[in-house]
Amino acid sequence: MASPLTIGLTVFAMAIAGAWIAIVLLFVKACRQRSLLQPASQSDSDTELPALSVIVAARNESACIETCIRSLFRQDYPHLEVVAVNDRSNDDTGEILDRLAIEFSGRLHVLHVAMLPAGWFGKPHALDMGMQLASGNTICFTDADCEFLNPAALRSAVIDMIRDDVDFISIAAKYTMSSLRECIVVPCCAESLLAWLRPERVSDPDWPDAFANGSFIMVKRTPFESIGGWSSVRMKISEDLEMARLAKSRGLRLKVTQGEGFYQTRSYCSLRESWNGWSRIMKGVLTPAQLTITLVRMFILFVMPLAAMVWGVSNALHTGSLDWLTHGAGLAFLIAFSLRCVLDVIMFRLVGAPVKTFLFAPFGRLFVMLAATRALLSHAGLVTTHWRGANFVGGQMIMPETVKA
Repeated sequence: MASPLTIGLTVFAMAIAGAWIAIVLLFVKACRQRSLLQPASQSDSDTELPALSVIVAARNESACIETCIRSLFRQDYPHLEVVAVNDRSNDDTGEILDRLAIEFSGRLHVLHVAMLPAGWFGKPHALDMGMQLASGNTICFTDADCEFLNPAALRSAVIDMIRDDVDFISIAAKYTMSSLRECIVVPCCAESLLAWLRPERVSDPDWPDAFANGSFIMVKRTPFESIGGWSSVRMKISEDLEMARLAKSRGLRLKVTQGEGFYQTRSYCSLRESWNGWSRIMKGVLTPAQLTITLVRMFILFVMPLAAMVWGVSNALHTGSLDWLTHGAGLAFLIAFSLRCVLDVIMFRLVGAPVKTFLFAPFGRLFVMLAATRALLSHAGLVTTHWRGANFVGGQMIMPETVKA
C-alpha cells in the first residue's frame, strides 16, 4: 500500500498536470482569437486616407537609423511625412539624420533635442516634441531600430483603423534574432509578460486589459491629445503600455494586431542589454504582486516538473526501469513537462525563433526568473535599473543622462 507521502506527491503532480492542460487550452484559444492585419488590397484603393505623420525617436542609433528612415520612404502611403527626433545622441545619429533630411527634403523633418527637462523620461519627451512638429491628423510612433518590409504596411494599418473605427492600434513586432541567446530569451520573456497582458482582450471594452508595443503605435491625433498625449506618461519607464492603459481607461477604442512580414525590429544586441532591457520592462509592466506570482508559478509549474524529469531519467539509467515515469507522480510530472514543451514549440514559432531552439528553453526560463527577481527588488528600491544611460530606483531617475552640449 502506498504511503501518505507517495499519495500526496501523486495528487500534487496530477494537479500540476491538470494546470498545464488548462494553460495550453487557454493559450491555444488566445492564439485563435488574435487579430491578424491583412495587407491592403486593390478594393481598398478608393478609401480616403488621412494625412499621416510618422515620428521616430532615436538616441545613439547610428547603426540602424538610416535603414529605418529609408524603409519608411519606401512606403506607398500618400501624404506621408516623417519626423525624426535626435534625442541627445552622442554618436553619429544627428549627422545621419541631417544628411537624410537633405535627400528627403520637405518629407523628413529632423528635430535635435539638446537637454531633458525635469520631470520627463527621455523617450516620452522625444515623442512629445515630435508631435509638436508633426502636421498629420493620424500619427504613427515607431522606433529607430525598426525596418518596414511591406510597402503597404502603413496604408494597411490606417485602413484597418478606419474599418474597425479604433483610435489606437498597435502592431506586434517581429524580432530579428541572430544569436542563440536572442532565440532563447525573447520567446520566454514574451510569454511571461503575455500571461498577464492578454492582447486578445484589448479590443473588448468589458475587459480592462490593455497592451501596446512601442515599436508601432498608431493613433488618431484628436482623441490621443484629449487624454494628454505623451505628457500624461512622462515619468513612466514603460510608456507604451502605460499609454495603452490610460487610453482604454479614458474610453478610447484600442486594438492590437499582428502583421506577418510588415516590419521587423532588432532584439537586444548583448547579454547586458538583454538583462537591463527585459528587467526594465518587467519592472515597468508588472506589479510586485504579479512578479511574485510569476516567480512562484514558474517554480511550481516549470522547475518542479523539470527536476522530476531529471530525477526520473537518472533513476531509469541507474535501475534500468522506466516504472517511475509511467506510473503515479512520475507519469503526472511527465505529462506536465511534455505540455510545457508543447507550449514552448508554439511560442517559439509565434515569435519567429527557430523551433529547434526550444530545447534550450530551460535557460530562457532561468533568465526570466532572474530578471523578474531583479524587477521585484527594483520595485522595493533595493537595486538600480539601468537603461539608455540613466539609472532608476523605484521609478525615479537618480542619475541624469548626459546632456549633449
